[in-house]
Amino acid sequence: MAAKAIQISSDGGTLWYSLPGSQGAFDVEGESIDDTILGAIYKSSEIGLESWKVSSDAIFKGFAGYKAELKRVGTPTTMTSEAMTLVSGKTYKITNAAKEIWDRSQALTFNDGGLIAVPNILNIDYLFGQVTFIASYTPAGAVTVTGKYFPTAAAGCANSYTLTMSADAIDESCFNTVQVNNGTRIYRSGLKTVALELTGIFNATENFKSILIARSEIIIEIDPAGDGSSVARGFFKLSTTGQSGAVGALEEEKTSWMLQVPDVTNNAPAKYPFSWRHTATTMSLAIQKLLTSWLDGLNTYEVRYLPQGAITQTPLDGIEGAFVVTDVSLSGGLSNMNTFQASLQGTGQYVEV
Repeated sequence: MAAKAIQISSDGGTLWYSLPGSQGAFDVEGESIDDTILGAIYKSSEIGLESWKVSSDAIFKGFAGYKAELKRVGTPTTMTSEAMTLVSGKTYKITNAAKEIWDRSQALTFNDGGLIAVPNILNIDYLFGQVTFIASYTPAGAVTVTGKYFPTAAAGCANSYTLTMSADAIDESCFNTVQVNNGTRIYRSGLKTVALELTGIFNATENFKSILIARSEIIIEIDPAGDGSSVARGFFKLSTTGQSGAVGALEEEKTSWMLQVPDVTNNAPAKYPFSWRHTATTMSLAIQKLLTSWLDGLNTYEVRYLPQGAITQTPLDGIEGAFVVTDVSLSGGLSNMNTFQASLQGTGQYVEV
C-alpha cells in the first residue's frame, strides 16, 4: 500500500505540493433536520447541508527544535539616509537587513533626492523594512530612509513555544450557491487571531511584569530554523506572565502574548501587524502555501486527501476541493520538531478522486 498523502494546490490543480505530515484526517458531516410528523412513534431526521474539512500536521523538516530562535526588539536606534533597494513595482526594502525592523512610534522619512511627501506613501512594512508608494508616484532617484530601527535579542530563556495562527470561517451559504454545490456549505475567511506562548526558565532581567504593567508594544520574531530563511514577526502585547517551581529546582516562567494591530501612524498605515517572510528557505512549499492562504484570506486554494497516496485507486478513495485555512499554528521545543497543525475548512462541494 502506498503512503497516505495530503496535497495543496494554488493553481487550480495543475501543480500539487505534499504536506510533510505524519497523520491526517478527512471528515464530512451532514446536518440533521427534524422532520418527525404527527402520529409517529419514532423520531425522524432529514439530512440538510453538508460541511467537510481536512486536518493534518506538517513538520518543518531539516532542523531540530533547538535551532529555533525567539527574539524581541531592544532599544530603538537612529538610522540616517539608509539605502533602499527596489523589490518590485513601487515597493522598496532597506538594503541593510540588520536595520529592517522599524520603530513605528517614530516618524520615518523617505528621500529620493528630495523629501517624499506622505501622501505618496501607500503603506509601510515596519516588520520587514519596506515601503510601497502609490501607483502614480515614481521616485526621482535612489530611495533612502531615515528614522529608527530595532536591534533584536533573545526573548527570555524560552525552551518551548506555540504560535497560534487561526481564522474564523464565515458561512456565506445561500440558496443558489448550495444548490449548485449539491447542498454543501460555502465559506470565506474571517478575522484572524495570532497569539504566542513562551515557556522557559525564569530570567529576572527580562522583567516581564513591568512590560505587562506598562502595556508595552513589543515586536517579536519567531525563526523556527534559526537561520533567517523563514521568519515570522508581529506587534504583540504581553497578556499574562507567571512563574512557578519546586524547592531546589529552577523557576519556570510562562508568558502569553496577544497581537496588537497598529492604527494609522505619522506616515501611512502599517502593511501588516503580523507576517511571514521566506528567503531561500527549505520549508515545504505546501506549508508556505497554507501560510499564504491564511495571511491573504484566500479560498481559492485546493486540498487533495489521498488515503493511499495516489488518485488511481478503484474504487475512488480520495477527495479534492477548495478550502479556507482555519488554523495553521506552529509549535516547537528543545527536543521537538517545529510542527504546524493545519485545519482546512472545505468550501463548496468536494469531488472524489
